Amino acid sequence: MSNLQIDTADGWRETVPDLNAPALLAEQEGRLRLLGNDLRAKYDYGAVGSVDCPIAFDPVRRLAFRYVCASGFPRGDFSQLRAFSVDRGESYLLKELPLSQWALWFIEWVESTGREPGQLFGFIAIDRPFEDQIVIEHRLFSYKLGEEQLRMWPLCRDAYKPLAFSRERGELIFAGADGIYLLSSRGERRLTLPADIGAGGQGAAFDPSGSPRGVIGGDGLYLWNLETNLCRRLTRNGRHPVWSPDGKGVWYRASSADLYYYDFAADEAQKIIGLPQQRHPEFWHARPVCLSSDGRYLATALTEKVLRGVSQKGSATGNRERVYVHNHQLCVLDLERKTYWSREGYANHLCWA
Repeated sequence: MSNLQIDTADGWRETVPDLNAPALLAEQEGRLRLLGNDLRAKYDYGAVGSVDCPIAFDPVRRLAFRYVCASGFPRGDFSQLRAFSVDRGESYLLKELPLSQWALWFIEWVESTGREPGQLFGFIAIDRPFEDQIVIEHRLFSYKLGEEQLRMWPLCRDAYKPLAFSRERGELIFAGADGIYLLSSRGERRLTLPADIGAGGQGAAFDPSGSPRGVIGGDGLYLWNLETNLCRRLTRNGRHPVWSPDGKGVWYRASSADLYYYDFAADEAQKIIGLPQQRHPEFWHARPVCLSSDGRYLATALTEKVLRGVSQKGSATGNRERVYVHNHQLCVLDLERKTYWSREGYANHLCWA
């Protein structure tokens, strides 16, 4: 049961963990863990390092994939792509990378439609010396398990952060210096949503049906027509959108402490679950929700920001600073039964297994 008070929309109730729910991969405190349906750790795969990289998953072989680097100087430096077996609770090296390369922000497992094996598709940063400086290049990469080298493609100029990927369309949404970009899977810019639109680029999602639509998060949710390059604002607030598998709506965060659902047919948003009386809302701990492949289960973390007191010593400006504490609750929602269960804790990245 929850340690924090949690408010829900009408019709929702708290319950005991569903024994039929799948296991959950979670990055917690810099370590990758496999959580059971009660949200307790079954396996601890070890430290994954400080680079922000999501978890990719192959449901056929039940293997997870993540970039891993050294978590401290005593361990020595390394840069690796690793696999994590859900069934055996162990991890092994896929590919040793040069220390000048690291994968971050985006990695997906793309299953083959034919007899060829699937592959990892992701985003990589590369340090390159230039005169007396170090220049960082960003590229897209693919990697088939067992191959010697990564295949890489250059990105269009000024595209700096991936926001969403569509397997159906073979396209990506990127944040860029000039706004929001639609890119091909080879890094070519196809469309630009100008920065003055105000979409912001705090997460994005493609229509799962493959229709030419995307949702952008930032200062509200924006529906982007990928044929006309026109967009419409859906909500006043909202970041980290995740389109529901049935295409009927979008899950999103209005702060670290709550979770909303926007319904396209009703053209309205509803808070589904959240922590009450948040006087200091922020987005620092907000992350996209994780939906199971059948769309039934949703996993997310809620964070409560509470004022603990005022510092005894003044800051550099001479003012005493407010001190806050953050309390976290990891939650699973059964969208079919409108129930939820939770446990104290936080996860930076989540992936159903």
